[in-house]
Amino acid sequence: MIIDQLRLATKNIKEKGARSWLTIIGIFIGIAAVVALISLTQGLTESVEAEFEAIGTDTITVLAGGAGGVDGFGPAGAIGQYIDEDDVDVILEVDGVKNAESMTMNRAEVEYRDRKEMAFVLGTTTEIFEVFPQFDIDRGREFRAGERNSAILGSNFGPRVFDEEIELRENLEIREERVRVIGMLESVGTPLYDRGLILPIETSQDIFDADGKVSAVYVNTLDGYDPAEVAQEIEEELEDARDDDDFSVQTMEQVLEAVNNILGMVQALFVGVAAISLFVGGVGIMSTMYTSVLEKTRDIGIMKAVGARNENIMTIFLFESGLLGLAGGVLGVVIGLSLAKGAEYAFHEYLGISMLRVAVNPELVVGALAFSFVVGTLSGILPARRAAKLDPVDALRSE
Repeated sequence: MIIDQLRLATKNIKEKGARSWLTIIGIFIGIAAVVALISLTQGLTESVEAEFEAIGTDTITVLAGGAGGVDGFGPAGAIGQYIDEDDVDVILEVDGVKNAESMTMNRAEVEYRDRKEMAFVLGTTTEIFEVFPQFDIDRGREFRAGERNSAILGSNFGPRVFDEEIELRENLEIREERVRVIGMLESVGTPLYDRGLILPIETSQDIFDADGKVSAVYVNTLDGYDPAEVAQEIEEELEDARDDDDFSVQTMEQVLEAVNNILGMVQALFVGVAAISLFVGGVGIMSTMYTSVLEKTRDIGIMKAVGARNENIMTIFLFESGLLGLAGGVLGVVIGLSLAKGAEYAFHEYLGISMLRVAVNPELVVGALAFSFVVGTLSGILPARRAAKLDPVDALRSE
C-alpha cells in the first residue's frame, strides 16, 4: 500500500512538470543557503580551534590599547599602539610566567623597485618562532641574534602587495630604511601574517620611532599553573605599575571563546535569514498542493468509490508534498556545498585566506534533507486534509 501511494505521489509530481520545478526551487534556495553558510562557519571554527591548539592553551596575550578583534593568533587592535618594554619586566616577575616574547605591529608604506604599497610590518624577537609554531620558514632562514635590517616575508606578501614574486636577497625600503629579504614564511592562513613582513624588533622600533615600546607580549606559563589565574595576576600587576588600564590580557581559551561566540552569532543570523526563504518555499508547496487537490478531485472521488479511506488519500498528498520538499533539499545540499567550495576557492586564491574552508559532516547533510522533507510534509497537511474530506459523490461530479 505504501509503495503504491509513493508511486502515485511521484506520478503527480512528474505530471506537473514546470510547476513542480518552480515549487522545488522555493525550497532549495533556503536549504542551499543554510548548508553553504553552516559548512563554511563550521570549517572556519575548526580552523581557528586548530590554530589555537597549535599555539597552546598556556599562552597569554598582553596587548596595547585593549582588545580590538581576533586575527587568529591574537587581537589586531594593537596595530600602531604600544606599551613600554618595562611592562615586560613586570610580566616576567609574575609567579607562573615561563617566558615573554614581544612584538610590534604597524602599517606602513613599503617600497620595492620604485613602487610603494601599504603593508603590515611586524617586529619580533628571534624566539617568537618558538612561541608560534605556525611561523615555519619555507625558504631562507630565521633571524639571528642581534641581526638588524633583515626581513622575512609572509607567504603572499609579493603577489598580494606588489603583484609579483619577491626573491631572497632582494631589498625593500620602509620609511627610507633599507631591509634585505632573508626568508619566506609558509602560509599561516591570515592576511596579517601572509601579506605582511617581519623585521627584527629592534629594527622595527628604530623605523617607527618606538624605542622601548612594543605592541603585544606573548606569555607562556609554567607547567602546573592555571593560565587564567596567571593572566589575572599579570593584569593586576600591570595596572599597579602603569596607573592605567590601556591594555588587555587574555588567555587563548578566552580568545577562542570570543571567536566561537562571534561565529555562533553570525551562523544564527544566516540561518534565520535562510529560514525566511524556507517559509516562503513552504507556502509555495502549500499553494501547489491546493492546486493539485483541485486538479485531482475527480480522481479522488474514483479512489473513494473503490474503497480508499480518508487516511489513504491524505497519505498520498502528504507524500507528494514531502517529496517536493525532499527534492528541494537534495538540490539545495548539492548547490549549497558547491557554493561553499567556490567561496573557499575564492578566499584561498584571491584573498589569500586559507583558514576559511568547508566542513562537510553527515549530520549537516542528513539534517538538511530531513528538515526539507518535514517542511514539505507540514506544508501539505492542510491541502491533504481537504482532499481527504471531499465527498466522493461531489468529487465524481466535478469536471
